[in-house]
Amino acid sequence: MSFIGRFFLLVLVLSFGELYLLIQVAERISVLATLFLCVLTGVLGGGLVRYQGLQTWRDIRHSLARGQLPTLDIVSGLILIVIGTLLLTPGFITDTVAFFLLVPGLRQLAASGLLGYFKKRIRVHTATTHPHAGTNLNPEDVVIEVEAEEVDTDKHDGN
Repeated sequence: MSFIGRFFLLVLVLSFGELYLLIQVAERISVLATLFLCVLTGVLGGGLVRYQGLQTWRDIRHSLARGQLPTLDIVSGLILIVIGTLLLTPGFITDTVAFFLLVPGLRQLAASGLLGYFKKRIRVHTATTHPHAGTNLNPEDVVIEVEAEEVDTDKHDGN
């Protein structure tokens, strides 16, 4: 199954699960109380995401100031964006997942796992010689070759 198919299936199952759970909770504590809980978790979670997002931003800036690449902090910041999205989605399943990921240690663990997943799938190739000149490059030199084609914008805007 393709990524899009798996994603669609996940959204479908999650939506039905959320709807079922919301109905069950509303039957037990009332619709108004259920709505209040959804709003409360969104507001509290949003405040926590904002606070931790600012902390992550500070951590990224400090790492850059020390000359370090803040890859783990960047992935953690991306997870915070996902957490914010989960908290905007009404329901208790997404809120529970979001609040678990708001625990800094669990989020760092998830970020490390994602980073490892991406590192396995990304290949970086470095060259010590220029392909056309055949000469050795100084490690401080950066050579970027780009092939591009100019596109006539008049043909693409319907004129």
